[in-house]
Amino acid sequence: MAPGGKINKPKTELGRKLFKRRRVLSREKRQKRKIVGAVIDRDLITKHHLKKRSSSARANITLSGKKRRKLIKQLAHMEREKCAAAAAAQTQSNAAAAQNPPQKSRRTAEKMELD
Repeated sequence: MAPGGKINKPKTELGRKLFKRRRVLSREKRQKRKIVGAVIDRDLITKHHLKKRSSSARANITLSGKKRRKLIKQLAHMEREKCAAAAAAQTQSNAAAAQNPPQKSRRTAEKMELD
């Protein structure tokens, strides 16, 4: 048997403390990473703005008044363009459907007059 070696050696005080320390630190890290901050104006906030969560999980994420107004305007313009495009497509389809059947060409009309 090797000198000084023991079989089934119980944990030393230091060993117990190190295991406990690792366990406690990992639990604290999990609790720190938990997202608890509020998100104001949830519909307006972009994904880039939400990236703040990675650096600070507890931060209340808000938009400044300027950014908020700009985003509201941007959404309104997008909605207006979408409505205009839909209306244009609808009028084109209605115009195509309402158009009279094609007129006889001049050449066929002239041939008929000659006969």
